[in-house]
Amino acid sequence: MTTNPFLSSPEAKAFYQSRVASFGLIIAAAGAVGFVFRIAIGLASGTLLEKLGDPSYWLHAAAIVPCVAMWLVCRGGLRPVNTVIAVETVGLFLASVGYIGMGMTIPPEVGADVITAFALSFAFFSRAVFVPSTARHTAMLGLLIGVPLVGMMALHYRDVDPAMWRMVGYDTRGFERSTIIITTVLMTTMWWTLTVGLSSIACRVIHRLRREVSSIRSLGQYQLERKLGEGAVGVVYQATHGMLKRPTAVKLLRPELGGREVHDLFRREVQLTATLKHPNTITIYDYGRTPDGLFYYAMELLEGASLQDLVEATGPQPVPRVVRILRNVALALAEAHSVGLIHRDIKPSNIMLARQGGAYDVVKVVDFGLVKRLHDEADPETSDARAIKGTPHYLSPEGVNTPQEVDARSDLYALGAVGYYLLTGRPVFEADTMFEVCMQHVQAAPPPMSEARGKPIPKELEQLILACLAKRKDDRPESSQALAHALDQLDLPPWSRVDAERWWQRYGPLVEEQRESIAPPITGHTMDVVIDEPWFEGADGAPRKA
Repeated sequence: MTTNPFLSSPEAKAFYQSRVASFGLIIAAAGAVGFVFRIAIGLASGTLLEKLGDPSYWLHAAAIVPCVAMWLVCRGGLRPVNTVIAVETVGLFLASVGYIGMGMTIPPEVGADVITAFALSFAFFSRAVFVPSTARHTAMLGLLIGVPLVGMMALHYRDVDPAMWRMVGYDTRGFERSTIIITTVLMTTMWWTLTVGLSSIACRVIHRLRREVSSIRSLGQYQLERKLGEGAVGVVYQATHGMLKRPTAVKLLRPELGGREVHDLFRREVQLTATLKHPNTITIYDYGRTPDGLFYYAMELLEGASLQDLVEATGPQPVPRVVRILRNVALALAEAHSVGLIHRDIKPSNIMLARQGGAYDVVKVVDFGLVKRLHDEADPETSDARAIKGTPHYLSPEGVNTPQEVDARSDLYALGAVGYYLLTGRPVFEADTMFEVCMQHVQAAPPPMSEARGKPIPKELEQLILACLAKRKDDRPESSQALAHALDQLDLPPWSRVDAERWWQRYGPLVEEQRESIAPPITGHTMDVVIDEPWFEGADGAPRKA
């Protein structure tokens, strides 16, 4: 039984068989092209009929036959791996013997050894590209072909007359026939050793990379299918669970981020998210690491779009829909806040509207990469007092001035900014730089929402959102639960299942077009800046250094 590590699974064995078939077809085609050119040369010189009696033509044709047989045997149904190995080995050996025999018909004086070695080198390098193999197996095949190559060339040069070499420009003074044979053996061995050595290295490099890519495409029980998007830390793929056949989204930590601190933060994200069970929070299925040490976690695959996609594709959203979205997000945050977690990156791209089980507009809060555990001194995220973390357009004033003091009410500020964006189609504050945006969150009053939307907004809803956007935490709703309750009390038409279904039927194609036009934002433009000194708000409302 083979010990080739590239043949460790049924999929790998099937791939190996297909590559052997491709290799046989490639070198058969190359041999056929050479044969056609030989015929064309014979026609051009008027010696074709005479040359067809030359054994070299028939040896050339015979060398193509094993290659065609290799292709025919391996292109059909799956065969035992040892059978495929035998077919490849025998086919390559017989083809090589045919080309060596053809080389025996070439006059030694014109370099029969170099020409023959070159022809075989083409086949051997082609194998390194097409066929998954170890360097050891490649070297063994090289030895199997090299022995008859060197032996037949030594035999071919046995009766060479040194005078004939001198006629074609070689200086053979002092050469005996034995010297010529030894020189030929050494030259042929040198060329073939270089060929086998380089082919072995190529096999090791090319197919090790292929195996690494294959291992990344398969993470434990999950088979990756296509990339959905990427951010600063992770890449998200659509995947399928091998046993359950359940569609899944897999987030993989970027390979270049190999530091222990990044690994700890990534592990912390999934562990904290997995503790949340609210139906409006993304569900974590699994967590693990590849054999190479890359961390990943599997979560539910959401069919739908982010709030950012919706607004960019269709503009401001219906008021009843906004109320329902804000209420469901508030309830999801209420669970997180009740166990001492704050999200810190609530924004439109981190809130999804999914279609699940025939239901439309199922709200899901995703990406807890910046989640913080309150009152936990051991949490590295809690102890960093100088780091501004979040997305500037949805960053609370305390998130700018005193990042160490953000709490559950900071999430409410961000949710108010999301509501403003959904109703108006634009962020609360806009400026040329992110610093200016942050300073407006600290100092400026939000522009009137009805004016930004271009049509009236229910006064009670506008007041509630502006309360979330209050500069002082104490002026905001008491909690996420209180905000959800206040939204329930609004005297507004409900957003029904029928409303949601009609909306998606009408605007769904626009949303899909928007999603395909840009890469789906997974972590978005998250800001993570360390400043030299903490900031605070002065008496005049302007930012000051401590």
